[in-house]
Amino acid sequence: MTVPVDMSSEQKNLMGVLSTRQAIYLGVGISVVYSYVPPLFAIVNLVAGWVAALIFCTISILPVAFIVGFFGFTKVSKYNMNRDYFMLIKLQKKTQYGKWRRGV
Repeated sequence: MTVPVDMSSEQKNLMGVLSTRQAIYLGVGISVVYSYVPPLFAIVNLVAGWVAALIFCTISILPVAFIVGFFGFTKVSKYNMNRDYFMLIKLQKKTQYGKWRRGV
């Protein structure tokens, strides 16, 4: 008997497009960008004008967008695992080394 749906993928809860994990990444990314872009725009606008401020703010958003896109929306196809969960496992691997001895 075959299963007609993919059981290993995430449930897309929000309008059938985003999973809850992806929505959290987007929410955190948007809030981080919203916390630093308006003051940055105001400062650069006073110094160099609104066109330069718009360009500078757009460039400053790119690292946050890259991080959110990388961890929230990419998968490691070799392991069929989301990128953030894969990185969490890789980071925890170093803490699992220890000295093992035989017997009690």
